[in-house]
Amino acid sequence: MSKEAKRAYVSILGLVGLVVLLVGAILHVYPVTVGVIVAIVCWIGCGILAKYWGLKKAKGEKEKS
Repeated sequence: MSKEAKRAYVSILGLVGLVVLLVGAILHVYPVTVGVIVAIVCWIGCGILAKYWGLKKAKGEKEKS
């Protein structure tokens, strides 16, 4: 899988967390606390997946464009 595809998956997972948070806060489909918990889990999973795939740049390292 290419680096861009991996980056897209991580970005989509982060977006899902944001959507879950906003749906719970605005539409009252489920309690806001449930939305916050699910969003945090999505964002933690997003960070773990990015780290596992090597998408995070190391401290002091510049990203190549």
